[in-house]
Amino acid sequence: MQGNSLPQGPLLRLKLWSWVLPLFCLACALVLTEYQAREIVARQQHRQLKQLVSVAGQLRSFIESEVNTPLYLSLGLASHVQASGGQPDPKDTLLLLAGLLEQGKHIRNLALAPDNVLTLVFPVEGNERALGVHYANLPQQWPAIQQIIAEKKARLVGPVSLVQGGTGFIYRVPVFLNDGRYWGLISTVLDLNALWQNLAQQSNSYQVLLALRYAGETEAFVGRSEWFQDATLTLDLSLRGAQWQMAIRSLDDTEGWGLWQWRLAGGSVSLLFCLMLGWLLFSFRRSYQFSEALQETETYGRRILDAVSDVIITTDLQGRIERMNQAVTVVFGYLQPELLGKDFRLLLQAAEPGWNEGQLPLQETIGVRKSGELFALELSRRETERGGQRRYVWLLRDISARKEVEQLKDEFVSTVSHELRTPLTSINGALGLTLGGVLGPLTDKQQHMLSLAQQNSQRLANLINDLLDIEKLAVNKMPFKFKLWPLQNLLHQSLELNQPVALARQVQLLLDDPDQADAWVEVDDTRFQQLMANLLANAIRHSPVKGQVKIRIELQQTQVTVSVIDQGSGVPPEFVPRLFQKFSQADASDRRAISGTGLGLAICKELVKAMQGEIGYRQTEQGGACFYFRLPLATQLF
Repeated sequence: MQGNSLPQGPLLRLKLWSWVLPLFCLACALVLTEYQAREIVARQQHRQLKQLVSVAGQLRSFIESEVNTPLYLSLGLASHVQASGGQPDPKDTLLLLAGLLEQGKHIRNLALAPDNVLTLVFPVEGNERALGVHYANLPQQWPAIQQIIAEKKARLVGPVSLVQGGTGFIYRVPVFLNDGRYWGLISTVLDLNALWQNLAQQSNSYQVLLALRYAGETEAFVGRSEWFQDATLTLDLSLRGAQWQMAIRSLDDTEGWGLWQWRLAGGSVSLLFCLMLGWLLFSFRRSYQFSEALQETETYGRRILDAVSDVIITTDLQGRIERMNQAVTVVFGYLQPELLGKDFRLLLQAAEPGWNEGQLPLQETIGVRKSGELFALELSRRETERGGQRRYVWLLRDISARKEVEQLKDEFVSTVSHELRTPLTSINGALGLTLGGVLGPLTDKQQHMLSLAQQNSQRLANLINDLLDIEKLAVNKMPFKFKLWPLQNLLHQSLELNQPVALARQVQLLLDDPDQADAWVEVDDTRFQQLMANLLANAIRHSPVKGQVKIRIELQQTQVTVSVIDQGSGVPPEFVPRLFQKFSQADASDRRAISGTGLGLAICKELVKAMQGEIGYRQTEQGGACFYFRLPLATQLF
């Protein structure tokens, strides 16, 4: 194409520099910004680290002092038990417990458990549930207690769920008498909530985050576990019976704040310069690329239109041809330049009066080729806009081949139907005379075989009649003599005419709500009875023996609905969309239990349509089939 002959070298170099130069400037600015930011942050971190070391020392001393003080008091109680030989005086013990509780901060209660059974808890109030508890009956705590006894060392454990309710830290001291015998345990329960609250207030005042955990473990019991990974400082705490670790970090995220401040400032300036420089070069490249894409799209769209076998033509509102695809040459024989600016009606034998304005639905008409040949044509029109002005888009399809096939089919059906009717009538008559005894008496086997032949001959005659009716309805050649009739009389007549068919299959015909004397319709009574005969015969065939077929009338304001309801198995849901098509049967196999041509419902549809009505199907609540049709009421009788 011509657009590809433009020089590509300068555009490629301009494209390269439009990216390289801005990116180089941006990279230089980012490097300088990053260097300056890191220098500032390093100084701030050094200053912050010195402050954290001082704060961490104060907080560690505070925690060690608050926790160790009550623990040392518990050791004094253990010495009292040892001095009494394992038989402490109850009064002296209570006085000692009261003194220890008064001196020790954060002590919730003190307990003595000789032989691992809690026999004395002070104070008793609030701890009643702990009295009499045997440590061996506490599966969550007993393994740790056994380890304490085995190691003969006091341990601070927690937080644990207390028997008396709540959680706390327990300092357990195993007591061994002077002769080496194991006496029991002394437990000091610490309620450290007040300590943690005080610790949180101090950490907030210092603008630091604080977390505590046992050494060697990953989960924190104060603060968050992830703070140990991100902490600036991690310190070990010296406590009686436990090894704790403390993590501390500053709330002031100086590093992130300083780096991003400089990064955003330098990046914004560099990016602005990059955008300004790149935009100038990009605009020129974009205009060139846009023209190339537009030309490519135009070519692609033209190829698609030319690949369509239907003729597509655009005209203005006056019908002057503006654009078309290659199919116009194949269908009409004109070259495209021959039709530009010509009147669209040149391609048609005659334009209908209703084609002047608006959308045009799909319809058949006659086209004219360049040679003057006339042919069948399907035509439709849609509106569009171009440059703010309305345009018409015409779609034309050559249907001459389809019309020829339809004509051949109709002629074939008509010829076969008419040629079969005469010999079939003779065969049927001969079979009837033979069964009537004209040729003499027949044996039972002969009688049976001739009856089968007569039944199949009659079925073939019905099929031919249905084919002729379908043909006449398709070409609108079936005569209709419309008169005003009371619907009630027509339905009673239908019941009488179809009663023999029903009796043969032991089916009862009923008319629901027969008192509809006011329902008058304008129909052809012969075609109406043909309609009812098809619907009733279909319902009778699919009804069980001794079943019922009901005819129901429903009056509306401007129309009446007649329903034929049977007690059969209904229509399979997947077959419902094809119910009223020609030669459609739910069971298309050669072994179907119920015979039929598949034309009855198609004839019913055309008959109802000719009588200005509509037909449909629905399944009843009991599972049977309900075919219904609606006809307009004759509101003016005189």
